[in-house]
Amino acid sequence: MSPQIHSRILIKHFLTVFVPLSVLVGSVVGAIYYQQVQTEKVVLQTNELGKVDLQTKVISGDFHSVVSDLMVISKQNDLQRILEGVDGEQQALSRELLLFSRYKKLYDQIRFLDRSGKEVVRVNFKKGEPAIVPEEKLQVQAKRYWFNDTLRLNQGEVFVSPLDLNIDQGKIEQPLKPMIRFGTPVFDRRGQKRGIVVLNYFGTKLLDNFNQAFANVLSQGMLLNADGYWLKGAKSEDEWGFMFSDRKNRTFGKAFPQAWQQISQKESGQFQTAEGMFTFATVYPLLEGQKSSTGAGQAFAPSQNQIDTKSYYWKIVSWVSPEMLTIKSNRFLSQLLLLYAGLVGLIGIGSWLLARASVNRQMAQLELSQSEAQLRELVEREKILKTRLSSQIRNSLDLNTILSTVVGEVRELLQIDRCQFLWCHKEDEEESTSFELSQQACAPDLPEPLGCSPIQNVEALSEAVLQGNLLCFDDIATDPWLDFKNRNLLVTLGFKSLLIVSVQTQSGRLGVIVCEHSRALRSWSDDEVELIRGVAEQLAIAIDQAQLYNQSRAATAAATTHAEQLNQVLHNLKQTQAQLIQTEKMSSLGQLVAGVAHEINNPVNFIYGNLTHVNEYTLGLLELVELYQKSNANSTPEVQAHIEAIDLDFMTEDLPKILVSMKMGANRIREIVLSLRNFSRLDEADMKPVNIHEGIDSTLLILQNRFKQTSVNPGIEIVKAYGDIPLVDCYAGQLNQVFMNLISNAIDALDSYNSQRTLEDIKANPSQIIIRTNLGNADCITVQIADNGPGMSEVVKQQLFDPFFTTKPAGKGTGLGLAISAQIVIEKHNGAIWCISEPGQGAEFWVEIPIKQSSKLATASIATPSRI
Repeated sequence: MSPQIHSRILIKHFLTVFVPLSVLVGSVVGAIYYQQVQTEKVVLQTNELGKVDLQTKVISGDFHSVVSDLMVISKQNDLQRILEGVDGEQQALSRELLLFSRYKKLYDQIRFLDRSGKEVVRVNFKKGEPAIVPEEKLQVQAKRYWFNDTLRLNQGEVFVSPLDLNIDQGKIEQPLKPMIRFGTPVFDRRGQKRGIVVLNYFGTKLLDNFNQAFANVLSQGMLLNADGYWLKGAKSEDEWGFMFSDRKNRTFGKAFPQAWQQISQKESGQFQTAEGMFTFATVYPLLEGQKSSTGAGQAFAPSQNQIDTKSYYWKIVSWVSPEMLTIKSNRFLSQLLLLYAGLVGLIGIGSWLLARASVNRQMAQLELSQSEAQLRELVEREKILKTRLSSQIRNSLDLNTILSTVVGEVRELLQIDRCQFLWCHKEDEEESTSFELSQQACAPDLPEPLGCSPIQNVEALSEAVLQGNLLCFDDIATDPWLDFKNRNLLVTLGFKSLLIVSVQTQSGRLGVIVCEHSRALRSWSDDEVELIRGVAEQLAIAIDQAQLYNQSRAATAAATTHAEQLNQVLHNLKQTQAQLIQTEKMSSLGQLVAGVAHEINNPVNFIYGNLTHVNEYTLGLLELVELYQKSNANSTPEVQAHIEAIDLDFMTEDLPKILVSMKMGANRIREIVLSLRNFSRLDEADMKPVNIHEGIDSTLLILQNRFKQTSVNPGIEIVKAYGDIPLVDCYAGQLNQVFMNLISNAIDALDSYNSQRTLEDIKANPSQIIIRTNLGNADCITVQIADNGPGMSEVVKQQLFDPFFTTKPAGKGTGLGLAISAQIVIEKHNGAIWCISEPGQGAEFWVEIPIKQSSKLATASIATPSRI
């Protein structure tokens, strides 16, 4: 039988079996696809309707739960006792609300306010724990719209504010804090309205629950207000458009105009447009007896309008994009097409095998003997290769070293022109696949190495690799697996034989080993193919081990970073501790100073006021004694003796002087008392315009005994160079603390310096403290406190304002004075404080304070290491 006749018979038998089976399988695959598409569409519609309906019930249930909590609190026994005027019940109510807040964890604030808007009890929930607000920090909220809207309600009615962002000091609080306020008036037993109870409900809880319902699904959940603004949307920058002036045009209607026409006019429904499939429902969370309003965009503005129950609603929208509508069906179609292609391939292979079975039977014996010899040779080479690879992998966990070893050993073992390893990159299923060449090994005698990889240029090869198929081409020019276009492309690039196997790791990474022959044809035996499979499996294990090694190194680096963060937290804790200690210390000192000043002031005023009368009475008595002496020239011996005994002439001259001295002393005490009161400033806790010079003078008067000259102290000269400065907006008591710390430190430095100097040196260069004030520019004033002491080194200046840092001996200083002073100047007054000093040149502290607190200093940034 000639080869031509043999080929025609083989093709005829092949087509007789192949064509009917292929058509039958294609019909079955088409029917399966159509049924699957219809089923998926019905399931998707049902699921979306269920999700939207469930969210409507969940939101209504959340509102009902919060209103129930509000009514329970408004009926609290402790609250009723407060309304009846029972003393001490505020603490009991505070504890009850604290326990309630800790249990619920749903409310940012729980408050009871009286009719004037004054907070009687408030519990805040911050950083995962509730806390009772001290009485001195309770605020008056009479200008808040929610207070007035709630106070005007009748008994049993509830006010619910819009879901909006919390506004703090006239600005939207950052980070964003969504909030709904629930309030109801409270009445005493006589039916008189006595105040309101308000719950600030975390809107984040409601929005997070809404977001979780749409997590890991095809659809995108959206929550809209009545005007179509996003409360929860696909992009965070589109949300809360009605709160931000630059987002006014970011509405659902602008993004989906066709869909908004139907959603805004209907209560609920489901429809599909070119923009996708939309499922929506309208939720009315308010019940009868519950009121609301439009709220206010500013902190103390009244609400614009009152709205009824049916006007307070949200739209719940589920959106499935056109891409998501077809993603499953397209994926299923791809799988079916791949299955069909595989089945057709199997049918073709089977048909071809049946036709060739008789012919191949005669060749089997010869090929068997040849394959046995090749198998023995390949097994031996496989052992050598695996031994080398194992040795290299044990010696190095570096991934590039491992890959370089593999391609080199495979090329050397199989004696091929080139061996490559490429990484496969595929971000998601909709993007094209890319391959990155990692390592390659070429034969040293290859005249001109190819500059490309076949898998990077032929899409059919890429798709096969992604499916995990092994590709073996003995002769690319005649292989039937490749179509005409791809076959010609590979031949044009210079490839003759290819063996391609994918490397799939446990971590999900995909690589490819490509064995190429370009100078001649290369027949790949089954044993060589199995060898490459084994190398791929071993390489996958090695890649995973190298990746674990890299992950352990990354974990070590993360632990180091965490340790640094803990150090920063410890530093912040020390600053907080310093602030608490100094605050308690200065509070106690201020109360003590104010109390002492008050107690001294009353008796001193009594003494000072009566000295004038005593002086008048004494002068009158002395004049009477003088007249008596003139009228009785011959006094009795007893009177004359008594006059001499008391030295009447000296007493007459000295007594007025004594009264004048007593008046000067009483006046001095009054000045000291006034200075103490000016220093403590307990009655001026709010920021107000203050004369800075009065605070400095009060501080100097209090410290006067420390810089006066005594027998053991050479004294310190105080030089005041006050400039013409206006009144400054500040916390006077706190700023006086800063002056006290800076002047006390200067005195301590000079005292320590003088203890190391000789008397002659002190007389030649007396100690001096210079205090200057001047107008820095149009917006600020500066206070400079300089001494001619020993100065300080750069190292000391670097740590001057750190909490608990001190250069004084143990027991002489806490290290808190300058740290707290810096905090008062910077955080409380938006100012700056820094030190200029060199060893032997004294020290000069500069304090810069804005005249008006409406504008911060532009110079408050750090200019030198010691400037804060």
